[in-house]
Amino acid sequence: MAAPPPTFSDEYLAESRGPVLLAIAVVFPSLALLVVLLRLYTRISIVNNASKEDWAILAAMVFSIATAVCQGFQVINGMGRHMQSITLEQGIAALKALWASIITYNLGLSLTKTSIILQYLRIAVDKNMRKVCWLLLGFVLAACAETFLTGFVTCIPLAKFWDDRISGRCLPKATLWYVNAGINIIQDISLVVLPVFMLRKLAMQRREKVILILILGLGGFASLASIFRLHALYSLAVTRDMTWDNPATAYWSTIELNVGIICASLPTLRALFAKYVPSLFNSSVIRRRNVMGAYQYHSEGKGGRRRASMSMEDAILDGGIHVKNEVEIDIENRKSSTFPRNNSDGNISNLTHPSVTSPPQPQLR
Repeated sequence: MAAPPPTFSDEYLAESRGPVLLAIAVVFPSLALLVVLLRLYTRISIVNNASKEDWAILAAMVFSIATAVCQGFQVINGMGRHMQSITLEQGIAALKALWASIITYNLGLSLTKTSIILQYLRIAVDKNMRKVCWLLLGFVLAACAETFLTGFVTCIPLAKFWDDRISGRCLPKATLWYVNAGINIIQDISLVVLPVFMLRKLAMQRREKVILILILGLGGFASLASIFRLHALYSLAVTRDMTWDNPATAYWSTIELNVGIICASLPTLRALFAKYVPSLFNSSVIRRRNVMGAYQYHSEGKGGRRRASMSMEDAILDGGIHVKNEVEIDIENRKSSTFPRNNSDGNISNLTHPSVTSPPQPQLR
């Protein structure tokens, strides 16, 4: 005679982690959306220089919202509750939403990292650093393609992913999740470390350089979320109650994705606060000079050479922290009449045929 099925208390069947996941799925995307909207306002209306990294982060935000919607469907269909308390139809619906959320999460995360790397390319002056940025971008895009494609071949037929009654075969899900999570962590660490090497060669004030490294390094919080998510994936891989243990993976995914979006957008908001809360910043830092202004003249003796040095400040992120580059212009003193002595304000518009040599400037768009 077969043993009777186990019985579960009403309290056990009523337990749910769904409300916690719903709260996280609402709060974090909402904060990220607010920051992204402020970023777009800053880039479009204040500095008038929206670029491809802004559109990449906007696309990432769309996928973040899609991920949150998928998680909401999972909660509605039993995620966060014990498997014994939901129906088979609910379980299948929850797993369908889980599959969709894996796709949207990976796309959103890859677009966020793409946006960050494009920002790095705006400030990378050293040729080797630019090569590293491009290589890292290629790595991110290749990993994105891998996660997207494997999402459709995790199970063959695909429906077996959410309905194990269907005959077919599946890749080892736990191994696949671990590999992808490990790749994410490597990328996150690279994004945190790269600014340190990239900015040390820029001619910036030490204080501004440290601030910029800290701001760009805020992605370290996303790295921590990736590590916590990896631990949650391990718990999910060994669990016998998938719907009960899945929320930890889901909310760490939400935190990682949206914190990444927020951190990628924070450096672009300085111009916004400089405009509406100017007391927060030193006005001497928040300015852009005309590149043909601020010349100073230095004589090296009669019949020698005169040097005009130009101090040029260009915004790294258009209205953000500024990089100060010294550009020197050497002009042969062949005729004294070439240099008007009464030009005390540094305007050299009357100079004729100067010989100009200047180092290559960072590519700022």
